[in-house]
Amino acid sequence: MLFALNSLSGAVSLGVTGEYPTVKGIIFTELVEFLETRYGIEFADAVITDSDLDNDGAFTSVGNYPSADALKMVTIAARLSGTEGAQICEDYGSWLYGRFHVLFPDIMARYASADALLMHVGSHIHEEVRVLYPDAKPPQLEAVNNGNELVVSYKSHRPMAHIAYGLIRACLDTYGDPRQLSWAPDARADAATFVISGASRL
Repeated sequence: MLFALNSLSGAVSLGVTGEYPTVKGIIFTELVEFLETRYGIEFADAVITDSDLDNDGAFTSVGNYPSADALKMVTIAARLSGTEGAQICEDYGSWLYGRFHVLFPDIMARYASADALLMHVGSHIHEEVRVLYPDAKPPQLEAVNNGNELVVSYKSHRPMAHIAYGLIRACLDTYGDPRQLSWAPDARADAATFVISGASRL
């Protein structure tokens, strides 16, 4: 369950070549709802119109759509809002984490801490996603606790590391975990390492 284009400057560079694959429609339907909630319905409509999408923004949660369309929408949203695209993606990721608690409450309620959830994304949560969406291709996410830090590695054929960062940030916030989240050097939009460090309350 878990974008960056040239406009997403900041922590990572794109580092991706070739055509972007498809992504599940839930990412699009939730992105539109996020834009409506954060910036207003007229703003979201303007993003869809200016993005000149082949389907005119008629997304379904179970459909498959080019991830390039999501990048296009974020680029337009950044231009219209004056907010960096990377920030929009991270904020969307944080918002999406809250939505997962609404959409998949049974899955999200199983974990007592941020570490427990993050360490089971690849082995459990994404397997649950495949049950709900058999043709889904979630990113690879692996969390390793080395004693002093929790290191989370993200790898995907889609350049969505900024969304992953926002998801992890919201995960920590939800559990009241005060540790710091940072990008490891040489992060890219399709392959990044996040470091969670500092004292946990748990």
